[in-house]
Order: sequence, then structure tokens, then C-alpha cells
Amino acid sequence: MIRIFPFSSLIPSEEKQQSVPTYGSGKLPQTVLENLAKENPDSFIRVVKPQYLDAAIQQGSDTFYQQSAFHLQALVNEAKVVRHDPAMYLYEQKQPGASPLRGVIVSVCAESYLDGSVKKHENVLENKCHRLAKHVEALNSVAEPVLLSNKLPSIWIDRLNQFEKTQPLITTICAQGFEHSLWKLNAEESASVLELLEGLDSLYIADGHHRMAAVSEYLLNTGKSSSQGVMSLIMDRDDLLIKSFHRLLKNVGDVDIEEHLQRLPVSYVTLNLKDAHKLSGNTVAILSKQGDFLVSLGACDDAANAVEKLEVNRIERMFFPPMFGIHDSAKDERMAFLRGDTPLEDIKKMIQEGIYDCAFVVPANSFGQVMDVADQGLTMPPKSTWVEPKLLTGFLTQIFD
Repeated sequence: MIRIFPFSSLIPSEEKQQSVPTYGSGKLPQTVLENLAKENPDSFIRVVKPQYLDAAIQQGSDTFYQQSAFHLQALVNEAKVVRHDPAMYLYEQKQPGASPLRGVIVSVCAESYLDGSVKKHENVLENKCHRLAKHVEALNSVAEPVLLSNKLPSIWIDRLNQFEKTQPLITTICAQGFEHSLWKLNAEESASVLELLEGLDSLYIADGHHRMAAVSEYLLNTGKSSSQGVMSLIMDRDDLLIKSFHRLLKNVGDVDIEEHLQRLPVSYVTLNLKDAHKLSGNTVAILSKQGDFLVSLGACDDAANAVEKLEVNRIERMFFPPMFGIHDSAKDERMAFLRGDTPLEDIKKMIQEGIYDCAFVVPANSFGQVMDVADQGLTMPPKSTWVEPKLLTGFLTQIFD
């Protein structure tokens, strides 16, 4: 059963709405974030990564948590972030040339995750969860929402569009040129959200498995798991932008790709990079120094479960062991992962320059496929999906009362 609450928060002041929020680690190169921490005293990156100011600070050490709390308190004391009473929010992200992405940000009861109503499709690392939970405890807050989704009622979008669109509380334009805006919902709008969402049997984690597990662990340990929840952005599954991760290989020698293709139960044609739009379900592209191929994997009607149907799983079973002797791509140092929105021309250039030997270009999964995996209690292979929108860290911070 899904239960949701309003939540108390910290939001950058009007004067600091451009300088406080930032993308966190994993979304920008570390060197960029290190420079940001040193050059911008307002940046929230100082809160989540204090070691970028002092290399002597070890992540997970007592000093790490003390310095994180110190930098957050400094933002509060200097009124760079302002406390807001419990509320729910409308969030909108505008990317150049694309339709706006909208959802609501609420607190989802931790027990909804602990009882399985919030479903996962990815394994979490226990040590990472404990470390994140300790960080939440040190700050009494969490600075980035989990992204949750499902096929929501047909009136969902209509309701979002009907919400009063006055001047937003905050609008931040990030380095990529994306515009992030936030509105506080009034009592009537919040009641409407409650009515729609608390009628759902389940929600699915699209992004933020470790955050969901860590905050739930913190709330369980502090006896708040039934009265407070995890800050979450909830969107209809059809509004998510889902991209793949391509597989790039190096130091694999002069493997004859086409010879292997001839031995496998697949069909293939030579690929012109301009025809990359033909990449869809049951197909992959292989780029190499020898040539580029569009490969049809064929139907997968006899798959035992939802994971076996995924193209990324099929290539890891069908191609990597016989071609390269790779049986665990997540642990093999010859394998690299590249976001699915990288132009194929750029990938081909890296191969021609000898940075990589070949690349397997994989189509994006649908969120329906993600839901099927979660419903069967299974997990997807590592680096299967990149889901947007990605929110800024420190744009909206949940604080626990």
C-alpha cells in the first residue's frame, strides 16, 4: 500500500537559487565538481562531498560527516537556504527542444518500501546503504529525491496541468541548459495528489535505489518509518526519458566480429551510421575497426523470465563469452559503459583512435520492461538503464522533524 506525506524542507533563497543547487557525483566529472567546491562557497557540493575541499577527509570517516553537517549549517545560518513547513510540490524540468517533464515531489512512507509496495529492479550494496544512512543521520536530511513511477490514472496529467502556476518558488538553470522549477501545492492540490497516489497498489523505483534503501533504514532505526517517508519525485511512466548504456571494449585483441556473427543464430547487415535510428527492440549495433553491423537477435518468445528478454542480457550471454571470454561485464576491466545518448559518430571516432576496440550499441529498455522485472522479483543487469529527469542536489532538501 502506498502512503504519502507532505514534508519539511530547505530551499535555496531567491538570491541563491542559481548558486546553491548542483548535480552530484556521477552526473558531472569529479574535476568539475572539485573546482566547483573550491570556487563557489554556496555550492551544495560542499555538503555532500566535503573531501573536495580537503583531500585529507576520507569519505565515511567521522570528519566527513562532521564537515558535511558544518557546511549545511553554514548555508542555513547565512540564509542561503530557507526552511519551509511541510508541503508537497510540483516539479518541472525543461530541456531544450523537448516537452516539459512534470511530476510531484512528496514523501513516500518508508513502510511502503519495506513492505514491498515500492518495488525495486536493482540490487543495492549493503555497505553503501549503511554509509548513506549514516550521512542522512548526520545531516538529519536528504538532498535529492528518489524517482518513482507507474502507469498513473489517465487524469494524472490533467491534474498536473490544472495546478495553479503562479511564480515558482525556485527556478534554476543548470550547466546543461535545463530549467528546473518548483511550485508549492496548496491544500486542495495536495488533497488531489493524495487521492490519486494513495489508491495505487505499487510504485516502481526508476532511479535512486540506494537512497530509498538508506533513508528507509534511517527512519526504521529512529522509529519514524510509519510516520515519515522518503522524498520522492513521482511521474507517469510514459513521461520518463529512458536511455541505455552502450558497452565499449578495449584490450580484446583482433577479434573477427563478422566471423563470430556467422556462427551465431542471428542475422545482420552492414550498418551505415546514418541509419542508427533503425535500432529498436531485438536489435543491436556493433561498431568495430573491421566494420559496423546492425544485428537482429530474433524473437525471444521462449525466455524464462523478463530479464532473459532484455537485449542487454542477451548480448552479454550471446556475444561476450565466446567472442571475448567475458562472463561478468560489471567486473571486467576491459569493459566500459557509455550513456545511450552519445552520438554513434563519437563512439566510432573513439574506436578509430584506438581508445576502444569495438562497441555494442544497445536500444533503450521501456519502463514497462523495468516493471516486468520488478514484478517478478528479479534484478536487471548492471548499467541497463539511464533514466531522466535527473534532479539537482540541494535544489530541494528534505529535513526530518
